[in-house]
Amino acid sequence: MIEEEIVEYYKLLYLRGLSTLLSGNISVRSGDLILITPTSLPKPLLRPEDLVYIDFEGRVVKGTRQPSSEWRMHAAVYRRRPDVGAIVHVHPVHSTLLAERIKPDLFLEGDIYIGGPLAVVPPLQPGTWELAEAVADALARANVAVLKKHGVVAVGRSLAEAVNRVEVVEDLAKATLINLWINSGI
Repeated sequence: MIEEEIVEYYKLLYLRGLSTLLSGNISVRSGDLILITPTSLPKPLLRPEDLVYIDFEGRVVKGTRQPSSEWRMHAAVYRRRPDVGAIVHVHPVHSTLLAERIKPDLFLEGDIYIGGPLAVVPPLQPGTWELAEAVADALARANVAVLKKHGVVAVGRSLAEAVNRVEVVEDLAKATLINLWINSGI
């Protein structure tokens, strides 16, 4: 069941340090609806029944919780990318701080797993249509966007692919940081 899969993947993201207790969100396209994590609940403690189905206007169709405040971003990306089946948005420290300096070519698999270039989005107010459209524009030509001072958004055909892209980008950011240290002579 996809609800259980979302809950399990969120626990993994939290345990890997890619999300804090209340931050981030995951969604999966479900026909004409979006299945998304709720707002203001501890993400690693979510249960399948906490997730909500919304339409592309943000109206709750099924569930008792309110959707993530970033539902606009998810809707905008799904509208722009019909090939996308899942979206993961988390707040990893290294990726967020290094944004434009991440070097995907440090790992042979980097480009393969990411599936193209990394996009960078300037700092914009979370939860707004302005951010939603900026992320959708960035992800029109990429599978991962680093949001300066905010986090990372990755898309995939499946939830596993989107989660993997987030993990790879954070690993690349850590490798970039180590590479910068090595090359600085520290």
